[in-house]
Amino acid sequence: MNNSDLLNEIDWCHLSNIVYAYDTNCLKTYVEQRGKMLFYSTPERERTIEDYSVLPVSVTISISSFIKSLPAFQSLSRMIQNYLFTNNLRRLIFVNIHELNQSCFSEPWQVNNDEILIN
Repeated sequence: MNNSDLLNEIDWCHLSNIVYAYDTNCLKTYVEQRGKMLFYSTPERERTIEDYSVLPVSVTISISSFIKSLPAFQSLSRMIQNYLFTNNLRRLIFVNIHELNQSCFSEPWQVNNDEILIN
């Protein structure tokens, strides 16, 4: 069985758009937000618990950005959008937090910070 037997061209287009929106609005936003919120560790300044406490905010901003970028979400009324956010955002955060954190492990600044912490 090949992929064309399971999904038609329109379905593949929708999936492609969702993946693109996730990459550009969720992952990219998260990496940028995380880079701004987590200061580099230096001998003068160690990381504090406050540095880590802002990470959930970054995840929330990233996932919200992704959801808001989807045409299907934009086509919903404001009341339904608010309902979906209120009832599903926490679940989406837990599902995506590992994926988002994995996206930062290869960032040069993250590698540098990890090496500083190890030494």
